[in-house]
Amino acid sequence: MEPSRKLAQMNAEELRNLTATLIAQLSDREARLAEREALIIERDAELSVRTAQLARRDEELKHKQLKIDQLTYEMATLKRWRYGRHSEQLDVVQRSLLDESIDEDIEAISREIEALKETPPSAPKSKPRRVALPASFPRRDIPHEPESTQCSCGCRLERIGEDISEKLDYTPGVFTVERHIRGKWVCRDCERLIQKPMPAHVIDKGIPTTGLLTQVLIAKYLDHLPLYRQESIFERAGLALPRATLAQWVGACGVRLQPLVDAMRVLLLARPVLHADETPVPMLKPGLGRTHRAYLWSYSTSEYDDLQSVVYDFADSRSGAHARTFLGNWSGKLVCDDYSGYKALFERGVIEIGCMAHARRKLHDLYANHRSDIAAEGLRYFAALYEIEREARELKLDADGRQQLRQQRSKPVAEALRQWLTRQRGQVPDGSATRKAIEYSLGRWAALIRYLDDGELPIDNNHIENRIRPVALGRSNWLFAGSLRAGLRAANIMSLIQSAKLNGHDPYCYLKDVLERLPTHPASCLEDLLPHRWRPGIPLRLPTNSLMK
Repeated sequence: MEPSRKLAQMNAEELRNLTATLIAQLSDREARLAEREALIIERDAELSVRTAQLARRDEELKHKQLKIDQLTYEMATLKRWRYGRHSEQLDVVQRSLLDESIDEDIEAISREIEALKETPPSAPKSKPRRVALPASFPRRDIPHEPESTQCSCGCRLERIGEDISEKLDYTPGVFTVERHIRGKWVCRDCERLIQKPMPAHVIDKGIPTTGLLTQVLIAKYLDHLPLYRQESIFERAGLALPRATLAQWVGACGVRLQPLVDAMRVLLLARPVLHADETPVPMLKPGLGRTHRAYLWSYSTSEYDDLQSVVYDFADSRSGAHARTFLGNWSGKLVCDDYSGYKALFERGVIEIGCMAHARRKLHDLYANHRSDIAAEGLRYFAALYEIEREARELKLDADGRQQLRQQRSKPVAEALRQWLTRQRGQVPDGSATRKAIEYSLGRWAALIRYLDDGELPIDNNHIENRIRPVALGRSNWLFAGSLRAGLRAANIMSLIQSAKLNGHDPYCYLKDVLERLPTHPASCLEDLLPHRWRPGIPLRLPTNSLMK
C-alpha cells in the first residue's frame, strides 16, 4: 500500500504517534551528527596540536643537527691542527701547551655532541683494552652489596661471585687503587640475579677517581702546572699518564662543570653592586704561528655583599662589547677603572663607581719615580681616606655605620683633596706627568666620591684586582691557550676555584665533593653545589698510613 494511502487511513491518534516517532528519530539523527561533528573538531584540534608539536620537534632536531654539524666541523679543524703537519715556528713547550688545549677541546666537543644525540650509535664502538693498574699500588676495597639478601619470593639470596672494577686515585706523590667489588647474588628458586650497580661517576666507566680528576684540575688552574709537567710528576709517582689522557679528563670535567658556572653568573647579575676588571692573556691561534692578545674579564660581588662570588669570562679582545654581552640587561653600580670599554654601559643606565686606588696610584708612581713633592703632599690626603676605611673594618661597621662615618670624616677630607687638586692643576705645566695625574682624579671626581654616600660601596676596585692576581701569576703556564674554547674552560674552572676560596673553602675539598655529587644531583637543586651554599655532604676518603706504605 502506498504511504499516502496509509496516512489517509490513520486516525488522529495514530498520526500523532507517527509524528512523535519521526521527530524523535530526527532528533536522534541530529544528535549523532552533532556528536560526529564535535568528534571531528576534537580530532582536528588534536591534529593541529600534533602538527605543531612535530613542527617544534622538527625545528629542535634541525637546531641540534646544526649544532652537531658545527661541533663536528670544529672538531675536524682541531684534529687537523693536532695531527697534521705544522709550519709554525714553535718551540717544544709551546707545541706541548697547544696540543694540551686542543686535546681538551676535542674531548669537550665529543661530550657535547654525545649529549645532543638522542639515540645511541647502532654499533658499539670498539675500545682499546685497558691496561691493568700496577700491582704494586696500595689497594682499598669498596664493597657494593644489595641492601637486603632476602628475595621478594621469600628465599635467601646466595652469593655466586663478584665483579671488580679498579679506579686510580692520587694524593700528592702516591697513587692508590680503589677496588669496587660488586657481589652477584642469586635466588635459586626464582632464578633472580641481583647486583648493585656501580655508583654514577663524572666520567662514566673511566679509570680516574674524582680525587685524581680534582688533583689534575687544581694543579692546572690553581697551582699553574700545565699537563706536560703533571705528566712528569705522575711518572715519578709510578705511573705514566699521557698528557692526551689528562687533557681528555680536563675537557670532560669542563663540560660537566659548565652548568654550575652558568648558575653563578645568574646569581651574580642579580646583585646591585659589581666589580669589573680585565687582564691580557697571550693566546696562540693555530695557523698564525704567533701569539694573539686575548683577555680574561673578571666580575665579582662587593666585599660587603653577603654573596661572595667571582666569575671570569674569556674573550679574544678587549672590546667593550664583551662586557656588555656578559652583563646583558644588568643595571646597577659598577666599580671599575677608567677603561673606555665600560663607557657604553654608563650611557644606558649603569652607575659608574670610581677606583680611588687608581687615582692614588697616579701620584704614587710620580713619587716613586721622581720623588715629587707635589705627589707626596697629595698622597697624604689619600692616606687619610684609607685610614678611615681601615677603622671602619676594625669596628666591623654595617652599611649605615660606614655611610655615617664617611659623611662625618671622609667627606671633609675628600673635599680638601679636590680643592688641593684644583689649585695644583693651575700651577703645573700642561702635558706634564703631574698634570695628567691630577686630571685623572678631577676628570672622574663624581665617580670617585660616590662611595661617600653609600655604605654598600667600596672605596676602590682592589677586591676584584685581588681576584685577578692569581691569573697573572699563572699566565705563563696557560699561554698559547690555542682556542677560545680552551680559554672559556679555564675561566669557568677558575671561577669555581676562586669563589670557593672567597667563601673559605679548601678548593680541592670543594671541587672533589662537587664532582662526586654532580652525576646524581638534581638539576633543580644545582644552587646547593655553588661555593656560597656548599656544605660537605660526604666525608672525604683520605688515605690512611697503611695505604701509604
